Amino acid sequence: MTAIVGAVLAGLAVPARQHHEWQRPVATVTRAGRALVPVFFVVSGITVLTDALGSASLTLIALTTLLGVVGKALGGYLGARLGRYGHFDALRVGALMNTRGLTELIVLQAGYSAGLLTSGLYLAFVIMALLTTALTGPALLAVDRAEHRGLPDAARDLAPARGNVS
Repeated sequence: MTAIVGAVLAGLAVPARQHHEWQRPVATVTRAGRALVPVFFVVSGITVLTDALGSASLTLIALTTLLGVVGKALGGYLGARLGRYGHFDALRVGALMNTRGLTELIVLQAGYSAGLLTSGLYLAFVIMALLTTALTGPALLAVDRAEHRGLPDAARDLAPARGNVS
């Protein structure tokens, strides 16, 4: 937790406006971060393979993934509907909530390192984070197709193109 809190405090210390004296340190930290992020995922992956591969049941993984997808999608959908967004926009928000895989992996690694998660549960959560993130593109495409099918022919020609989501 010290590393997470320290990173947040360091981020808060950098002024929001561009100051010349901050450009060089921020660029240096950015380069270091881009180099170290792949190392973080390699270390996390090795931890999962060595510690957790045999200790997580398929049922635990499936249930964790199902609850992760439903919880994120339903929470996003209901929040958007409460914010008075339309049905299809709320479905998009629900689908986009599944893209939080990178954040989840960082929090999971911190929880596992602190001893809050067992190796089996850690593996189940990592698989859930990766699968829900991978499902985001197909879910958005399905929402776009469903919305497009529901439009009358005249409105379909006037509907803005959303582009390819991947």
